[in-house]
Amino acid sequence: MLVSFSILPAVGASPAKPPIIDQNMKLAMLNLTRNNTVVRGTAAVKPQPMQNTGKKVTAKVPPKLNFPDNCISWNAQQVHAKADRYDTHITKYSKKHNVDSNLVKSVITAESCFKRKALSSAGAQGLMQLIPDTADRFGVTDSYDPQQNIRAGVKYLKFLLDRYKGDIKKAVAAYNAGEGAVDRYKGIPPYKETKQYVKNVLQIYSVLNPDYGKKRVKAVYQPPKLGEKPGRYGWQYNRKLAPHLFKKMK
Repeated sequence: MLVSFSILPAVGASPAKPPIIDQNMKLAMLNLTRNNTVVRGTAAVKPQPMQNTGKKVTAKVPPKLNFPDNCISWNAQQVHAKADRYDTHITKYSKKHNVDSNLVKSVITAESCFKRKALSSAGAQGLMQLIPDTADRFGVTDSYDPQQNIRAGVKYLKFLLDRYKGDIKKAVAAYNAGEGAVDRYKGIPPYKETKQYVKNVLQIYSVLNPDYGKKRVKAVYQPPKLGEKPGRYGWQYNRKLAPHLFKKMK
């Protein structure tokens, strides 16, 4: 006859203490973790690998534009990307003063490469490189403020375009050397800096506005050839045939 005994704690005895984890047990648990095994309580659960669907997941990264140090060599995309930050002011004042916004962007590129804090050795300031006299002339209090700078620069450009009857070369030359120099030389002054400046602006402008610089065919009137039927060729020919009909009346 088998008798089973169960050992129960005596009434009033303190509860059993939790097992003591010695240094060896800690090392064993650490090894399990390092072998990609997660210990949860007393059971070890190995994480399930991710299912491979065979499809490559690639994040869409916008193309990065590289800007050469020489901004005169920028293409149209690069110029527009730099101008995007100030496009609100450029569009607003270009429309207000009826100036091509691409011409404004070309001037800014040649003047400052869109550097808001640009300062030349001659004291010209800001995006469109306003000298202090020009800034005062157009009511600018802070030439480094993009809104004020672009407003005055576009207004001055409009003044020059009107002065030279839409001649872009003369207007751009005057923007660099002053209208007095252009008036004195009746065209682009023979200054090396000004000649190169005009070339730079027009180069950028032709990139932004491909129609600029194309040769335009002028319509030339050609009188019709004289034929057998004089009635179709004007009074000069008819007078030769019947001069008595074209005598002045007394």
